[in-house]
Amino acid sequence: MHQAFEASAARLGVDYVDLLLIHWPIPDQDRYVDAWRGLLRLFEQGRVRAIGTSNFKPAHLDRLLAETGQLPDVNQIQINPDLARSVPRAYHDAKGIVTMAWSPLGGSRTDVFTRPTITEIAARHGKSPAQIVLRWHIELGLVPIPRSSNHERLVQNLDIFDFSLTADEIQALSELDRGESAAADSDKVGH
Repeated sequence: MHQAFEASAARLGVDYVDLLLIHWPIPDQDRYVDAWRGLLRLFEQGRVRAIGTSNFKPAHLDRLLAETGQLPDVNQIQINPDLARSVPRAYHDAKGIVTMAWSPLGGSRTDVFTRPTITEIAARHGKSPAQIVLRWHIELGLVPIPRSSNHERLVQNLDIFDFSLTADEIQALSELDRGESAAADSDKVGH
């Protein structure tokens, strides 16, 4: 872990990074606790300001806590209105872990922007469906990380702080959830 971090920091031209994550637990390789120990050492050395995980289930996080005494600052998981992920979010809230959303707009394989619930709320607020979905994340206390290289979309993605969703709108968006089984299963996938 230390050598990989040093090589990355050198390529970036920095002495430290603000946040470093373990991308997938890949339990069948049984190395994620050792990787977590490596992140803890980097944190203790001041090389990273915060450490986290990505795609870790509560059981994976429980194991980190049991074996190291430390939980991540952040766990990044797949969340969008189709995948509200209430169970892991509740776990994170109970343990003081920030929930970061990857693919917060649903990704290329979903039709989230054409859902009548989302388009109707967007029309009511004079916003795009993407802005409604990103605002839903903010209202839930999540940290959405949308990905785009399109300048107009980048600007639009940031223009979500001049309105709020009602409790009924938040609930309607959350009810689009297809359930935990629709999310990528980090016990079976990863890279």
